[in-house]
Amino acid sequence: MNLSIDSLKRNVPLKNLVTFKLGGPAEYFYEATSTDALLAAIALARHEGMPWFLLGGGSNLVVADEGLEGLVVHNLTTDLKRVDHESRQISLSSGLELEFLVELAHQLGMSGVESFAGIPGSIGGAIYGNAGAYGRSIADVLIDAQVLFPDGSVQTVPNAFFQFDYRNSRLKSEPHIVLSARFQLEPGNRDEIKARIDDIIEQRHSKHPPYEIGCAGSFFKNLPPLPGEERRRAAGSVLEQAGAKQMAYGGAKVFDKHANFIINEGQATASDVKHLAEMLKQKVLKDFGIELSEEVLYVGRI
Repeated sequence: MNLSIDSLKRNVPLKNLVTFKLGGPAEYFYEATSTDALLAAIALARHEGMPWFLLGGGSNLVVADEGLEGLVVHNLTTDLKRVDHESRQISLSSGLELEFLVELAHQLGMSGVESFAGIPGSIGGAIYGNAGAYGRSIADVLIDAQVLFPDGSVQTVPNAFFQFDYRNSRLKSEPHIVLSARFQLEPGNRDEIKARIDDIIEQRHSKHPPYEIGCAGSFFKNLPPLPGEERRRAAGSVLEQAGAKQMAYGGAKVFDKHANFIINEGQATASDVKHLAEMLKQKVLKDFGIELSEEVLYVGRI
């Protein structure tokens, strides 16, 4: 499949495609609904020497107010949906939502991904950031993935290739693109799986911003465990002790039910968000000597 510059849309607003509901336009924009289309779009950008950015589900992003130069490729690939019932393995395109994996596993009576219920974003994005919750992450269930390398080759790589760490992977420092992924599930009871999913969704609804409010998700990474403990310390707890819930800047404010969420109720800019984030980091550093690190990704010049 070949694409030309004429195949691309121009000046497409990105705020409608990201969960924070802010950000300027993409200079060039292309929706890739198949793996071939995704490969062609990235090949075009590389051939033209233009910067490019791969957009998935749009969560965990703060997009610059002036928008993004070059090409934004929206990964909407859905061509691979394969289930091996005997081995309990599920293979999916990277453009599918993580929620699709959760619900498919539930319908099949396969367990292991219930903890991801309610996490926004795509399969590819989940691997990029090693998404997870409630003590589980995507690294725990990923077997291997089909990856586009910077030289244009496509290879199947094992879990270890990604060098997973807490909310981190090799993809954050090297421009490899996940095309599809294979996951290992375990035998489970459909009713028990559904009950676990419902419980997690209810917990999320009780303390997370509703979907209609602009929000990138958890803004800062949780902190390393204290000596002698195993679980990470919640960044939200430290932020709350620092008085974060009373803090705001411009149109950006801290969510009143959970201090690790910055929200946009309609008027926030990316600059507002970044300024508020810096205020929060400085307050926690001053009060507790703790340096917070963003879980979200700033994209473009902010």
